[in-house]
Amino acid sequence: MSVGRPMVVVSLPARSLEATRRQIDEAGIAGADMAEVRLDRWSPAERPRVGQLFPASLPLIATLRSRAEGGEGPDAAEDRAATLLTAAREPFAFVDLESGRDRRLEDPVRELGPRVVRSAHLVPETPPMELRARVVEGGPPNGLLKIVLPASLSRAVHELLPLFEGTPAPHPVFLTTGPSGPLWRAWTGRLGIPWVFAALAEEGGAGSVEPSQIPADRLETFLSAPDAPIFAVVGHPVAHSRSPAIHHGWMRRGGHAGLYVPLDLDSPGEFRVAIEALPSRGLLGFNVTHPYKRLAYECAGERSADALATGVANCLTFLEGRVVADNTDLGAVQRRLEELRDQGLWSGSSLTILGGGGAARATLVAAQRLGATATVYARRASEVEALATEYGAEAGDPHSPSPAGLVVHATDVGRAGRGPLELPLRPLLAPGSYLLDWVYDPEVPVLSQIARDQGASYEDGRRLLVYQAAASFRTWWGAAPDDASIAEALQRAGCAA
Repeated sequence: MSVGRPMVVVSLPARSLEATRRQIDEAGIAGADMAEVRLDRWSPAERPRVGQLFPASLPLIATLRSRAEGGEGPDAAEDRAATLLTAAREPFAFVDLESGRDRRLEDPVRELGPRVVRSAHLVPETPPMELRARVVEGGPPNGLLKIVLPASLSRAVHELLPLFEGTPAPHPVFLTTGPSGPLWRAWTGRLGIPWVFAALAEEGGAGSVEPSQIPADRLETFLSAPDAPIFAVVGHPVAHSRSPAIHHGWMRRGGHAGLYVPLDLDSPGEFRVAIEALPSRGLLGFNVTHPYKRLAYECAGERSADALATGVANCLTFLEGRVVADNTDLGAVQRRLEELRDQGLWSGSSLTILGGGGAARATLVAAQRLGATATVYARRASEVEALATEYGAEAGDPHSPSPAGLVVHATDVGRAGRGPLELPLRPLLAPGSYLLDWVYDPEVPVLSQIARDQGASYEDGRRLLVYQAAASFRTWWGAAPDDASIAEALQRAGCAA
């Protein structure tokens, strides 16, 4: 791949003139080269005030994205013309015109001064031949062609990368959305794509216009450092993940130039494509979450002692053609159990575990290492018996559960879209019990409510997340984050000291 530094364009999520002014300055501070003003997000009454954005601290692009192409603006060409021509009379650097709706406006806009971005948001079913023709057709005079395509990781790897690597520059502004979107943005510099659209810095809390967009400060640092490594959290779903923010915070403090992105893969086949294709495309490591921890273990050629002990992997490292598996969940939960014991919140003698997946296995091994007796409950009796036999635990009887001093919840209940907890929890908790939940930031707070009802203490999985992330960071960068960096990450996650 060729190496270059594309222009970083921040799409502003603002819905008013005043908010847009503020966000333009925020984009510049984050390292953006330009800002895209999304006029489709402004109310029709607000749009005539667009000239009051000037003078601006960054060059601006005026965009009126139609509903048909994923925005909130009008679809009919005649309804769009008034707003777009009004914008063209102001000192915008570019006006974005949709290929299928605004083509007749290209000459009038150029005559008024701004350059034209001819954009096309394609459907996922766009045939390869049509896509290739669009990529090589060239843009408008003195302007740019922009193409956006929803694409799986498989399509990005097997079709899109060969297309761009086999087509001489100049290339259009080409971006993908969907599972491949964040990773494609990381590749834009290596592919010679001239622009990449980004979000405001995460610190601002304003959010992004498109889920695939990466915060501009992260992207600018990465794109300015040739051959900087890429990392990813891989699972389904992963949109909720805090891992990118945690790792970027530590990279910033440690002076490391890298990029950490979410990679949502909806099938084992897509996961295998990631393992096979991405190490040669700048990827150095994966954190693996549900439902691929067992598959990650199976795909690895080398396994750490902690991965072997649990039979699952949540951390993969790619080293010169080798795939090395580790289980940093194990060290994280062992550390937290030791802390709870030392703080007098757990006796250290016994605990109860709900679940049969990777987090449950890590907790069972941690209990073994700490000399604690574990009782395990899972949905299937065969699973309970297998885990009890493998890890020397006791098989819990769901028909006669008894209260425990420490209960560790290791299922995905609490995530949006997950069903109810099909295991006994309420009878396991009593006043003074402690419930440690592997799920962090649960969208459905059913477990914390049960704990309160029973007079028990509750802790979600944010601290466990930070602890396992620190172990992964050490593996990839050669040194763990220092104590101050870990404390900062815990504070940002909302964990009490």
